Amino acid sequence: MDHPYLIRFLIGGAIIAGTTWVAEYFDPKLGGIIANIPSATIISLLMINSVLGEKGAVLFAKGVVVGNIPWYGYIFAVILLTQRIGLVKSLAIGMVIWLVLVPVTWRLSRFV
Repeated sequence: MDHPYLIRFLIGGAIIAGTTWVAEYFDPKLGGIIANIPSATIISLLMINSVLGEKGAVLFAKGVVVGNIPWYGYIFAVILLTQRIGLVKSLAIGMVIWLVLVPVTWRLSRFV
C-alpha cells in the first residue's frame, strides 16, 4: 500500500471521528463547522503539487472552488427536506442534485 494514501485515509478518519464526537457531545452545529476543516484539501494539494507541480495544485484549488456549487445544491436539499421526508431521502435527493450539477459546473470551470 502506498504510504501517502494510508496517511490521508488515517487523517480523514480521525477528523470524521472527531467532528462526530464534537457534534454528539457538545453542539451539532459546531461539529458541522469543524467538519469543514480543509484537511483533505491540504493533503490533496500537497500530493498533487509533488506530482504535477504548483500549476496542477492551482488548477486543483480552482476545481475545489467550482466544486462548491454542486455541494451547495446538495446541502441545501438536506437542510430543506430532512424534516419533511427524512434524512435518508433528503440525502438521496441531494446526491441527485449534486450529480446533475457536477457536469454543469465542470463545463463552467474553464472560465475560472
